[in-house]
Amino acid sequence: MEPAVLAHVKWFSEFDFTDPPRSFSEVLTPTFFALAALAMTVIGAMVFIDRRLDDVGWYGRINSWLSDRAEYSTTVIRVAMAAVLLISWENRALLTPELAEPQAWVGWMQFVLALLLLFPRSAPAAGIGIIFLWVIGLGEYGPLHMLDYLHYVGIGIYLFVSASKDEKIRGIGLPALYLTIGFALIWLGFEKLVYPEWSLLILEENPNLVLGLPPDFFLQGAAFVEISLGFLLIIGLLERPLAAVITLVFFTTTLVFGRVEVIGHTPLHAALVVFLLNGPGSFYKPPIALHRRIWLRVSFAVVNFAFALALVGFVYSLSAQLQFEEATVSAAQISRAHGPG
Repeated sequence: MEPAVLAHVKWFSEFDFTDPPRSFSEVLTPTFFALAALAMTVIGAMVFIDRRLDDVGWYGRINSWLSDRAEYSTTVIRVAMAAVLLISWENRALLTPELAEPQAWVGWMQFVLALLLLFPRSAPAAGIGIIFLWVIGLGEYGPLHMLDYLHYVGIGIYLFVSASKDEKIRGIGLPALYLTIGFALIWLGFEKLVYPEWSLLILEENPNLVLGLPPDFFLQGAAFVEISLGFLLIIGLLERPLAAVITLVFFTTTLVFGRVEVIGHTPLHAALVVFLLNGPGSFYKPPIALHRRIWLRVSFAVVNFAFALALVGFVYSLSAQLQFEEATVSAAQISRAHGPG
């Protein structure tokens, strides 16, 4: 798997929403359809692998060993988010490296939330605060940008329910993490298809990343890997192996992109550790488990992947076009305000 697959483009590239995005029809190239067919074939095969692994003794023993340590999950999330919030406060950022805090009080709010995360009983309040910070970012930067970071909503929900005495309510946190992180990966994958120039700039500066492949093809392949991984997290297929693979890929990106990559991906690393410890969880079945027969599972996975490609691809392209029109109007207004000089 390519080391740069899951690198966050906006942290390292010069991006501008006045750059014209590709329309959904422009995204639908022959290469897109070929990669989509390949992805659906691989996803279908993974359904069989998932079923076979259930009967493997050593795999079951590893799962049991990890499940016995699931009690540490909330601590992992608390420590990781406290570190992220303190770093964001120090660097006057909002949750993540490339988002500047809109006002000074937002930074101090992040500092207070980091303190709340020191104690399990105040973690739910911190969870609400993290969701509020994401909403602030939504108002400041718009949905196209902030859906990259939907996992902060999932983390906020996870922390909010973490202290509940009702195990079923606590169980809501894990599906929230799977859903939001999976969706964020799919959303970021489509960014590479709709705004390819942003990623191609990174590949031009790091030509060794493309492994000798044409940059355009490599980029589309990377996008499909990201989309596929996100989809698999959402439907609940191979949760623990998938979490391990994504974690390893994230670590390889740090060899290329360094400190910013570490800071930005810390919340995701924490969530992936939670996935390793918990697997599918105990109270809510993952979507793939709604069907018992293997062929129904295969059909469910493949058909819904095609549906997700069409729906999210269309919505992302439409959102990008609206963002482009808004950014173009704003740029023109600023230009007129400053005059010809």
